[in-house]
Amino acid sequence: MEPIFTFKRCVFFFTFFISVQLFAQVGINTTTPNGILDVNSSTAGIILPRVSLTATHEPLPVVNPQGGSIPIGTVVYNINTTNTGSNDVYKGIYVWTGTEWYNKFTKKQSEIFKQSGSSNNGMIQPASNAGYQDIPNLGVTDNQSFTAKYSGTYKIELNLNYGGGYVKDLEPGGIDVSVQKGNFKFAFDGLSSDIIIPAHSNSTLLGTRYYAIWEQFSIVRYVNLTAGTSYTFNLQFDQLPSPEFVSNGNSGTGRGYIGIPDHVPCSVEFTYIEN
Repeated sequence: MEPIFTFKRCVFFFTFFISVQLFAQVGINTTTPNGILDVNSSTAGIILPRVSLTATHEPLPVVNPQGGSIPIGTVVYNINTTNTGSNDVYKGIYVWTGTEWYNKFTKKQSEIFKQSGSSNNGMIQPASNAGYQDIPNLGVTDNQSFTAKYSGTYKIELNLNYGGGYVKDLEPGGIDVSVQKGNFKFAFDGLSSDIIIPAHSNSTLLGTRYYAIWEQFSIVRYVNLTAGTSYTFNLQFDQLPSPEFVSNGNSGTGRGYIGIPDHVPCSVEFTYIEN
């Protein structure tokens, strides 16, 4: 009688066992894989195929080696950037949905520029007869610029702060309340014209002077920008004639107040919002 376990049968069962294990689970640097593929490392990562995609709706240069369409769920890392304005791609991980490449990480860009400076902590006191004056770190002479990472819609948000100066003692022993006014001007070379934002602040004299009562003004604009392009911008303020304020608002304590960097700074923020 032939032995139950011959050498050939042992090889067969061993090979069959290994084949079953390979088709069931694969572990790299682990003998106990927890999934169909379990890659374990504390120092190295998985390198995805690096390709140069040309558009989100174009599968090439990726192809199916078995022929036909590339399978849904195909994953690659794109190293190319396009700026055509339609179906553009940028660097990152993409997954094929069956009709287009889908980027697994949304495009994000947000950058804020704030009023700053060493003189009076970056605060300025505009005079009523000086015309438009630069806001520190945001003015014409600061040559600020914003560079868009992506092509598409950006939100520009301006947050502006203005406080009035000392009001004159117009009625001795009475109550003096006056409004100081001015205009912020934001210039951006991605806009067809400058943005003018009227501003005002109340000041009072009732035994005690109340001045620099901060008023905040916010405005939002949406612009279409082009990736890789730098756009210059600046922010200024023009205080209007202030006859009811000390020195007519032209000097000393009669002048208003524009922001304090550590507390109420003026700021300009750019945020990409298309995705």
